[in-house]
Amino acid sequence: MVHFSPEILWDQLTTGVVAVDHEGRVQAVNTAAERLLGRARRHLSGIPLAQLLPGHPIALDLIHRARNLGMPCRVRTAHLTPSPGVTLSVSLTAVPLEDADGQGIGALLQLEETGTLERIEEGQRLNATLDSMETLALTVAHEVKNPLAGIRGVAQLLEMEGGSTTISTGTALICAEVDRISRLLDALLGLADRHATPSGAVNIHEILDHVVRLCPGDQPRINKDYDPSLPAIRGDRDQLIQLFLNLLQNARDAAGAMGLVCLHTRISTQVRLEQGRRQRHLIIEVRDNGPGIAESVRQRMFLPFVTSKPKGTGNGLGLAIVQKIVHDHGGQIEVTEQAGQTIFRVLLPVNVP
Repeated sequence: MVHFSPEILWDQLTTGVVAVDHEGRVQAVNTAAERLLGRARRHLSGIPLAQLLPGHPIALDLIHRARNLGMPCRVRTAHLTPSPGVTLSVSLTAVPLEDADGQGIGALLQLEETGTLERIEEGQRLNATLDSMETLALTVAHEVKNPLAGIRGVAQLLEMEGGSTTISTGTALICAEVDRISRLLDALLGLADRHATPSGAVNIHEILDHVVRLCPGDQPRINKDYDPSLPAIRGDRDQLIQLFLNLLQNARDAAGAMGLVCLHTRISTQVRLEQGRRQRHLIIEVRDNGPGIAESVRQRMFLPFVTSKPKGTGNGLGLAIVQKIVHDHGGQIEVTEQAGQTIFRVLLPVNVP
């Protein structure tokens, strides 16, 4: 018979759990709570909950209420700041703890992120909106394919005439990008058939490096902070290039010539069970130190034709396309602002055996 120790079960929970004694001091936390709070358990043990969550009496009040009533108490939405510049949107549940004799010894505080479910629901609404635009997209695709053939033809003529290495490199890049856009348009023209997104093994760093090469000039500066241990994932290379090209171009526009853009990759430390399969995610962040996103735009930014750019410089379709591609790859996208940076965070699934 397989034995499941309480420690193993405790750390497999995806909900953060903090155990406090009757004085409100932290006695134990699980792995999910470490991730949420951004601190290791050895640094949390013994500290007062009021110190861990300063300025947030709601958690202490909830625990006090649960112990007095002798039953679980819950707050659906609370905003906590466990460290400067980090804000969590969570639901809180306090459960009174008793010993074997029924005497109260403390409480469990459960913290569950509310943003994930909200993002999934929002993504579903956005995809329904995008589906309603298929007729327009198909018309545009037909109109764009014709001039693309002319652009490729001119590039080939320039390459045949010979010249410098720079010209040869440039014409090769033009032809490659025209071919990529043509493949995207072919896929767009086939949307009505609802074929599954074609996929193969892709290296996310190769895609990001290719996207950087597509951005002309050296301003703003682009820093790369890659985790070299990331595995390959399954996805459509052309669509993923389009996804990160849109995000990188937006970040460069926001940062300005004297700003800074950073591409950061890592693998999530949490394994989730999704549709019966164990799964973890690659995390790709596109960060910029621009002025940030206006609240009036933030709530609608993934909708088609919503843009904060000056009139005539953007059509408002870039982030709608990004959202659609992320969804088609079974991923998630979120936007946060932290320490003077705007961060677009893309999570793409990696199957776990």
